[in-house]
Amino acid sequence: MLKQYAIEDLKAGMVVGHPIYAEDATILIGEGTALTNKLIFSLLERPIFSVYIHEPDPVAPAAASETASNVVPPQEYLLDEDYVRCYLDVFEEMRGLFSRAVKTGEVDMEVVGNLAASGFLMQLCDGAKAVAQIHNMVRDGAYILHHSIHVAILAGLMGKWLGMPRSQRKKLIISGLVHDVGKLRISNDILNKAGRLTSTELKLVRRHAELGYEMLRYGQLREETDILMGVLQHHERNDGSGYPQGLKAPKIHKFGQILAIADMYDAMAANKVYAKKKNPFEVFGVLSDDIMHGRLNTEYGVLFIRKICHALNGSWLKLSTGKRAKIVYIDDSRMSALPVVQLTDGTFLDLNSAPDVKITALLNSQELTEDE
Repeated sequence: MLKQYAIEDLKAGMVVGHPIYAEDATILIGEGTALTNKLIFSLLERPIFSVYIHEPDPVAPAAASETASNVVPPQEYLLDEDYVRCYLDVFEEMRGLFSRAVKTGEVDMEVVGNLAASGFLMQLCDGAKAVAQIHNMVRDGAYILHHSIHVAILAGLMGKWLGMPRSQRKKLIISGLVHDVGKLRISNDILNKAGRLTSTELKLVRRHAELGYEMLRYGQLREETDILMGVLQHHERNDGSGYPQGLKAPKIHKFGQILAIADMYDAMAANKVYAKKKNPFEVFGVLSDDIMHGRLNTEYGVLFIRKICHALNGSWLKLSTGKRAKIVYIDDSRMSALPVVQLTDGTFLDLNSAPDVKITALLNSQELTEDE
């Protein structure tokens, strides 16, 4: 199995489970390399924060030895090694793609097309597992890369849930993958600014959808209207309150309406320099409010929340009491429903009936294996 370690926690003798790349995308240390102290020291001098390490699969505990006081599962039940490998392969392809786009001002759609044709993206959009995996993995590296891949995955899931033909789903995934490419033309100092943006900076950030559209419309996607409209319109809102054109529902392409939901969900579920991540149930509250007030598509929004609720069963939470709990049931007939959880002492708690107990975080695999 693979386990992610912070650079400062590496030890000589550990075996690298996934290639470690330099800033120019060349391989520094290959998979299967046994780390030495010299190699570890060299990594400490680079902007690399974590490494995947090969570890032996832990032996599952015998059923007779399981106790109610320890219901935290082994890590292999949280992270699917094949899924992680596939995700990291896509991440590295996207890193190279975006790096070249920054230098040339153009997106190499041949790379995107090859990714789509390879089946890797479709594999990442494999049902409920996809939601659990993207929440359980640690986001290490550029936020925009993880966000782009996550939005593509969530969009692909929506396409599947809506019964879209495979060819249409593939286009929706590609649109999600490049929906934020316009941000490559905006300074990282502005994108990662911790404080409030000035009116000028905000106007520039809000241009990213148009900038991305302009980067793509004259290239290999010039005849792919669906993909281009997803990129251009993912910040439009059905009531006309969105941007860049302030369009209302009849004029917003369905790709734009789907990506609006996936983009909002993932953006709020991730830690950023200027905002702490929200747990999914906080995000559902925001999405529900936008649905009720006519800003988001009702059909797509309700379906998204219901399906994500299903996918979160089995995930782990941290509660305001300091305890950890596993989601065992969510009433998906109510968009604002909170889960029923099992605490680590084996007892159950319906958070809908416990207003004093709040969800403080959805725990990823690394957070779950840390000491309470």
